[in-house]
Amino acid sequence: MAQAVIASGVWDPTLVSRAQRYEREALATLFDRSLDALYDLCLALTGDATEAESVAAAALKRALDGLHNFEGDSPAFHVWLLRLAASTAARHRPPGAGVRGAMTRLSHFDYELVTLRILGQVGVDHLAPALNAEPASLRAWLVSALRELDGRPGTGWGHDLRAFDGSISDLIGGIDVESAAARALAPPDAEALLRVVTGVRALAGGTLPPAAATRLRTNVLAAAAERRALWVYRHHNTARVPGIEKRHYSSKAGTFIALSIAGVLAVVVGSVLAMLSSFANPNSALYPLKLTGESTLVRVNMDRVNRAQLEVKLAQTREREAEDMAARGDGDLTVQALGRRFTLLRAAGSDLSSVQVHDARWKAARDRLFAESDITVTEIERELEATGQSRSKADLDRMATAYEADRKALQAQLAPQPAQPVIPATPPPPTPS
Repeated sequence: MAQAVIASGVWDPTLVSRAQRYEREALATLFDRSLDALYDLCLALTGDATEAESVAAAALKRALDGLHNFEGDSPAFHVWLLRLAASTAARHRPPGAGVRGAMTRLSHFDYELVTLRILGQVGVDHLAPALNAEPASLRAWLVSALRELDGRPGTGWGHDLRAFDGSISDLIGGIDVESAAARALAPPDAEALLRVVTGVRALAGGTLPPAAATRLRTNVLAAAAERRALWVYRHHNTARVPGIEKRHYSSKAGTFIALSIAGVLAVVVGSVLAMLSSFANPNSALYPLKLTGESTLVRVNMDRVNRAQLEVKLAQTREREAEDMAARGDGDLTVQALGRRFTLLRAAGSDLSSVQVHDARWKAARDRLFAESDITVTEIERELEATGQSRSKADLDRMATAYEADRKALQAQLAPQPAQPVIPATPPPPTPS
């Protein structure tokens, strides 16, 4: 399983670099080596084959999206892919009983740690760089998480847990709990904790159906083919038609034809770039083109209500981009995306504030702005914290706090005003006769 794969010494050292060029053979090899372990982990976490395939597909897509920023070898990629799956599953934990239900109550970090160490069979030495933590700290946190799963308080600090971690590996390898516990020198409740490990391991054991494997593989390689075409476009010189530089158009008709061809090519190239940029992420070279196009759409929209609705929609796009960047561990781009989100929400509020007629269309735009403004960035902050992006998390906290004050003031300004009671006019006193 995963432990054996990671320990293997026959990995091709050029595999990741070739995969980052979206070469089909390299990508197929890289993903195929982890596909069984990926699905097994997803099925253990979800308990449902359909949901497991959905989580696995989402993890593969996130891996493909972040592949160009990945730094590491093939074994590190295996750990990273499993972590993406654990992170995806952590956001949509199904309610349940038993061990799976207990895992839903763990923190995001503890959920990933238990998942990767026990279900993914990833050793602490391989987890340390992936989770940006010291091995000793990971062992102590794992003990704390196992006690929480067992419904007991307590931390793992204060003990040398290397022997206990070795017992976990032995238990995963197939020996019984009593034999594994006899080798653990600490903590005192090692046997009880190893029984929890056995309960978590009982969730695993799923087999990847051939049809699901075909779907997962086909979808990710199809998406990679699109990225390969874009990569070739970015990194290769424009092809030239042999002999084209020797053609001359000395007449006015020739000049007109040349300019017409150039105009058509400009429109075609511009359309292609616009289409490609609409799917670009913040780490893409086409992303500035995407922002420019969006800014133009906002500026040319003279109806303030329509413009506010567009700004709210773009703010939702920035939020999704920030989630993707946080999942890839790119804190700077996460903060930039959320900064643009807050700017768009403020602009939408300003546009709605300047409208005098508060009709049904205006109220719908206002309610949509309120709904989007109420969405917190807590999950993104947790993702940044889990990936060691403490500076970016602090920057995001400051931005969110600043926007919170603006949001309250804006909602007070745009909130529906209570109807004023109609006070009947007091009749004049009767004239004395």
